[in-house]
Amino acid sequence: MNDRTRVLAAVGTTVLLFLGVQLGALALLEPFQESGRQAVEDPQNPTNSVLYVGVMLVATGLMLAAFRYDLEWLIRLLLVGVSVMISWYVFAELVPAIVGTLVSDGVANALAIVASLAVGAALLWYPEWYVIDSAGVVMGAGAAALFGISFGLLPALLLLSVLAIYDAISVYGTEHMLDLADGVMDLKIPVVLVIPMTLSYSYLAAGSTDDVLEDDRNPDQTATNESATDESAADGGQRDSGA
Repeated sequence: MNDRTRVLAAVGTTVLLFLGVQLGALALLEPFQESGRQAVEDPQNPTNSVLYVGVMLVATGLMLAAFRYDLEWLIRLLLVGVSVMISWYVFAELVPAIVGTLVSDGVANALAIVASLAVGAALLWYPEWYVIDSAGVVMGAGAAALFGISFGLLPALLLLSVLAIYDAISVYGTEHMLDLADGVMDLKIPVVLVIPMTLSYSYLAAGSTDDVLEDDRNPDQTATNESATDESAADGGQRDSGA
């Protein structure tokens, strides 16, 4: 497979993941509304946006403090817990719709709980790229649907406007969002999706984000190191034969 084909495949995969999140969110809107999943009592109240921004600022501060004091494991456990919760919201609607005619409601609900716990277990013990992407689609669809039923048009526009200003300040002004993103990327959780260029790529074996970026910046050095390793192995094999 040449580079052009790899790029096209990666772009196609990205589009499919995006569509999965959007279509999944649209499909979950009505079930979430019927189940009363909305986070606020009155979605049309503009103060909901203010409350959301306040919670976000507090959470950002706590995460930055955790990264500063080497408590990344705590953030990872928290975000995996959130993944399990949102996954349960999704599976609680999805599983009964699929197997509801075959099993009782109790069994269907139990299967939904098991599926959501399986998502959390996979993220904790085997966060490979396809695990993260799959969990990311489930979480993204669930979170987008929750957002859609919890914010009316005016609160949503107000929130997005405030977030746009905040993003500009946090990235180009204080730059604390860059520190936050750098810390979160090494946690191997579905905060960002991973689209590999080859199927043999392993996110688990890639090491930290800094290592991956360093390899991307110095491909010649990486190739030199690999060549030197191969030559050393070959020399070792010749010496062993001679002995």
